[in-house]
Amino acid sequence: MNLNRYLRDKVVVVTGSSRGLGRETVRLALESGARVVLNGRDPEALERTRVQLGGGDRLLAVAADLAHPEEAEYLVAAVLAAWGRLDALVNNAGLSMRGAFAQLSNETAQALVDANLLSSVWTTRAALAALRQTRGRAVFVSSLAGLRGFPGVSVYSAVKMALTALAQSLGAEESGHGVSFGVVHLPFTENDPEKTVLGADGKPFRHERPWAFTQRQAARTVLEALVRGRRRTVVTAQGRLLAWAQAWLPWWVDRIVAGSQGRIHRIEEKQP
Repeated sequence: MNLNRYLRDKVVVVTGSSRGLGRETVRLALESGARVVLNGRDPEALERTRVQLGGGDRLLAVAADLAHPEEAEYLVAAVLAAWGRLDALVNNAGLSMRGAFAQLSNETAQALVDANLLSSVWTTRAALAALRQTRGRAVFVSSLAGLRGFPGVSVYSAVKMALTALAQSLGAEESGHGVSFGVVHLPFTENDPEKTVLGADGKPFRHERPWAFTQRQAARTVLEALVRGRRRTVVTAQGRLLAWAQAWLPWWVDRIVAGSQGRIHRIEEKQP
């Protein structure tokens, strides 16, 4: 697919883009002719990414912690001050976890809700008026854990599932304004070596697990879903089978997941 046809000269915001999938999504959007906004919480990391990507006057870096509504408003205001419009929003910011629900700390649960759900709520709300002006598009980056709850990722699954309901509700509310919303359910995607996830106790740790998608593949999937205005995108044969089985044979999925004893989302902690 030629991303250039839609993205050239469009203003695209990618949240959580100082590293990983977000950074690769920014890179691909730049290659496709867009003007792109980098976002992250750490100004120094964001500046390193901006320099690494180049992009010149087509790349804007805005440091903001989108778990706070006033910072989401600041992000959108900075975009409009720089370019006067906003055509597309990729809600990519997020945080992962592994651990049993029984050991889950209050702080970990709140961090997952803030990073994976509320950051998207606040940013999309702040961007809505601008997206109406351009009849723009927004996508929410979810996971296969957003199709089905798995052991060891309880609250992560819950908030990723919530993104589907959010996109569906917004799609119905905003169809008259020409704004479209979609959700992309990605498989386990290649991580940066330094990426950490939260344990149930809230302590971050590095991990190892075979990935199903490269960052480049995931970035292209996200941008293609945005360009095509797809309401839901599920990739890989395994992901599509899961979506079908969860819809039509949920009892069968229940049996498989229960019998897996947590192996499906198990990861190995990297040793220092």
